[in-house]
Amino acid sequence: VLVSAAAGAVGSTVAQLAKAKGCRVIGVAGGPDKVAWLRDLGLDEVIDRREGDLLRQVRRAAPDGVDVYFDNVGGEHLEAAIGALSTFGRVAMCGAIAQYNSTEPPAAPRNLALAIGKGLTLRGFIVGQYPELVAEYHSRAPRWLAEGRLVADETFRDGLDAAPQAFMDLLDGANMGKMLLRL
Repeated sequence: VLVSAAAGAVGSTVAQLAKAKGCRVIGVAGGPDKVAWLRDLGLDEVIDRREGDLLRQVRRAAPDGVDVYFDNVGGEHLEAAIGALSTFGRVAMCGAIAQYNSTEPPAAPRNLALAIGKGLTLRGFIVGQYPELVAEYHSRAPRWLAEGRLVADETFRDGLDAAPQAFMDLLDGANMGKMLLRL
């Protein structure tokens, strides 16, 4: 399982849940602090997106290919994942933060045609679309939290005046885990 923005609130939860279910997990994050934190969480491989050629890094981390990609970013990250996905690989498209502030339509993924030959499945994912799984999550998550297999981190900004900068910091990936505004 490959997870983009793996040091964010959603990505870190997804990565940890995949580990708890017995998957081999590769996280992508930006910067040494996030990489170290993800390693501490027990991810099998961690990629620092700032170290260049993302596709090369993903292929090195998953030489046999990626079976599942959880996409929080879109753009270059989705393009790299498509290039590394195995035949019949699956993509859960949850976010596209690389595009949120774009004024032009995205050029990537330029390799989308690979989805045809590889038989890929790309599906939009919003947690509220799966209400039938809430009870299962509520039965497992407390145990995983108690066992330390599920850990949450938070980044705080203080005061209402900090809200605009906190939002900009969130979009720039300056948070570890959930970005919160403390009033």
